Amino acid sequence: MKGDWIKYLKPMGITLLILIVLEIFSTALMPMLGLTKYRIPFNVLLVLYLGFKIESPYTALMILTLQYTHSFFTIEGWEMGTIAGVLICITISYLKDLLHLSSSVITVLITQLFQLLWFFIVATLLYIREENFSYIVEKFWRFIPESIVISLLAPFFFSVLDVIWRSQGDRALGDSV
Repeated sequence: MKGDWIKYLKPMGITLLILIVLEIFSTALMPMLGLTKYRIPFNVLLVLYLGFKIESPYTALMILTLQYTHSFFTIEGWEMGTIAGVLICITISYLKDLLHLSSSVITVLITQLFQLLWFFIVATLLYIREENFSYIVEKFWRFIPESIVISLLAPFFFSVLDVIWRSQGDRALGDSV
């Protein structure tokens, strides 16, 4: 068991590099194209991948690392995303026998479903902190197109991440996405 975490360093490092490139795209290039109100939440996609595909005792630390890296590119805190990501991964682990990412369509639908759950967890935490429901409603209307884009990109990104994480042998759900 000692040193078991070392096998996750290389794929996690590559995943962090992918996140940084995607965050730069989302925060710098999208506003240049005129999309100033929308930011594609690639961090959610990567956390969902960890929940769907990687079974590890270090998943919570990996989520924390992804969310903390994401926080360098946004004013949103890393703590709410970490709590939401861990709760999502716990939910996925309980539903593992029911979830099978056997096709692109199923992957898109399941990804959308868990993004909705993510939104409701974060919205609940925001409401507890701010007690401002109008901000949550406004955030929901921006969330819809962002989540659709992420869901449509999920099969492609999951296949890329499958190649990166393949050496781990820690498959949780379907092999073919």
